[in-house]
Amino acid sequence: MKKCILSIILFTTVTACNAPTTSPEVQLSSLPDSIPQKLDSLKPTTTDYSIGSGLTQEEMTDDTLFSDGSKPTSWEVAGISDVKGFKLFLKQLQSLVLNNDKEQLAKYIQYPLRKSIKSPKDFIKNYDNIFTKDVKLSIAKINLSQVFRNSKGAMSEEGRVWFSQVGNEFKIIAVNS
Repeated sequence: MKKCILSIILFTTVTACNAPTTSPEVQLSSLPDSIPQKLDSLKPTTTDYSIGSGLTQEEMTDDTLFSDGSKPTSWEVAGISDVKGFKLFLKQLQSLVLNNDKEQLAKYIQYPLRKSIKSPKDFIKNYDNIFTKDVKLSIAKINLSQVFRNSKGAMSEEGRVWFSQVGNEFKIIAVNS
């Protein structure tokens, strides 16, 4: 199931990113009938990412060695005390990004984001400039078993998006386009 979802995410992201003159909505409508149905099943039914398990055993198991040979830092060093909740957050985030759900994504931002994004309204207005195709692809490619983390938090591929636990919530704390 994980490989199927990641394939759908990557296919849709790459398809949407390679079509500069059309919106993602047009791209989704041109996909085979089975794809939009699968995408609909990814849409979050709640903003509470702590509800339900939603993770496979593989996704819950952290690798002891990253693909580059480095050893991961502990979740505690990254300031994340609820690993399962964090991984559920990442899965929901992938779905929100796939669906360009700006309003829901705005709730998961730690403001200010950059110097000019001070509120959800600013984020929504500047969404396309912040969540570029490279940022979206970076989020889509997150491997829940190999999430890089250090004392600054956790990050997506190449440090494009950084995450942190703020109290009992998880937030996007930086986006590097």
